[in-house]
Amino acid sequence: MKRYIIIGFLCLFGTWTASSQTNDSIPKTRSHFTLAVGAGWSHYFANMELVPARNVQKDFIGTSFRFMWEPEYRLSLGLETGFYRIFKVDSTINSEYNMKSRMNVVPLFLVIRMRIVDNFYLSIAPGIALQYTKITGIGPEITSHQLSLANFEATASYLYPLGKLFIVGGEARYMYFGKTNDIMMSISAVFAVKL
Repeated sequence: MKRYIIIGFLCLFGTWTASSQTNDSIPKTRSHFTLAVGAGWSHYFANMELVPARNVQKDFIGTSFRFMWEPEYRLSLGLETGFYRIFKVDSTINSEYNMKSRMNVVPLFLVIRMRIVDNFYLSIAPGIALQYTKITGIGPEITSHQLSLANFEATASYLYPLGKLFIVGGEARYMYFGKTNDIMMSISAVFAVKL
């Protein structure tokens, strides 16, 4: 009988000790999904000069959309897409013809992201990209599509949580497109929601 009283007392003491710990002493990071939208300045670096150079615009607003699975570990996985204008050329050929050329890219990347310290992340992302060009003003409209298979992206992000659901921050992005051997860089603001 004495043995049962001691065992019962130890169980009661253990339960009381476990319940008295504060929530902050036990980190609770749970697996969740995140949907993020980013928008900001992007600049295109061509590997060859476009003619006529004085009419080429390479600075635009780009957008990104990212869906991430974030487990309780430092590494997370996701998919990213977006829309970026690579360049725009408006040229007056003569009094009758005004040529307008646009080249855009829509990437699809597999993102591998790692939390380095609180709120600071680095990621790498291989993937594919659809590049398409549209030229108007010289006869019928000309469109061209090409699929770039060897692409790469690297990002550095600072993401600050606003409560339990919302996240805001900024992101610097470096993209390489293998089909044209060109580079694009962007700096964007990011808004994310935990799902």
